[in-house]
Amino acid sequence: MILGVDIGATTIKLGVVDTQRGEIAAEASLPTPQQGSLSVAHAIAERTKEFLAAYPEIRLLGVGVPGSMNIDRSLVRYPPNLLGWKEEPLRDHLKRELPQFKKIEVDNDANVAALAEAYHGAGKGASHFLLVTLGTGVGGAIYISEENFKGIVRGASGGAGEFGHTSIDLNGPTCQCGSRGCIEAYLGIHYLAERTRKKLLENPGIVSSLRENIEILSPKLIASAMNSGDRFARTVFEEAGNFLGAALANVANLLDIHVFIIGGGVAEAGDVLFDAAFDSLRSRVLENLKPVVEIHRAKFGNRAGIIGAAMMVS
Repeated sequence: MILGVDIGATTIKLGVVDTQRGEIAAEASLPTPQQGSLSVAHAIAERTKEFLAAYPEIRLLGVGVPGSMNIDRSLVRYPPNLLGWKEEPLRDHLKRELPQFKKIEVDNDANVAALAEAYHGAGKGASHFLLVTLGTGVGGAIYISEENFKGIVRGASGGAGEFGHTSIDLNGPTCQCGSRGCIEAYLGIHYLAERTRKKLLENPGIVSSLRENIEILSPKLIASAMNSGDRFARTVFEEAGNFLGAALANVANLLDIHVFIIGGGVAEAGDVLFDAAFDSLRSRVLENLKPVVEIHRAKFGNRAGIIGAAMMVS
């Protein structure tokens, strides 16, 4: 049994994981403190102590966090959705808070989610895949399983895989990272909701039940309206899938990756999003890739971060 932690912009999820089976035996969540990395480490430590009362044998802790890491994973670097964070020694904070633990590791949240999918999920058996997480931000991780290398591709300084901050329009909307046209600026939860709200406000002729909740729009509300027959809500996810597929095609053409695994809250929109993404992907890749590209739903959804974080230290 290993403790896995998934830090999000608004929520921290913790779970006791059986890494042999990829199953969570117990879990909890808490709001993400907004006072910096030290406060986050303290909150995790306090909740961890509660788990230790029931599982006193646990001495390994893995943590997934949004944001790129340096090469030895000692620093979380400028996560755009954790306000006030710069280069934060989160691992050292946790080691001070939890000295009884034998091993504590921290990595990018998409990287750890990819480990869950590689060992127990939709990526099992794939030689190469890109995992994409569609949540508050849009994360990415490249996983390779070859004769001489098996694991996450980290790049020269540890930050490889930032799919959400690849641009599909150099004049597109401004992303919180400071660039323009990032895929996150189209598909991140808040960006997607704001884009939908803006369309409704600028086009009074659009007939949609979403107008009743225009001030509190979310992907979940839009998906609910779509499933109730709202045509405009359906076009929101068709457009989102088109954007996603275009970005995936860039990765396929650049890296010759054939398998794409999509998870996160926005992915719960289901077939409408996935079908549009696949059509967009296939229409944009090189001819030799058209027959072989695949898109799969992540098996673990929002629990992949917990399971993968535990896998990292198993």
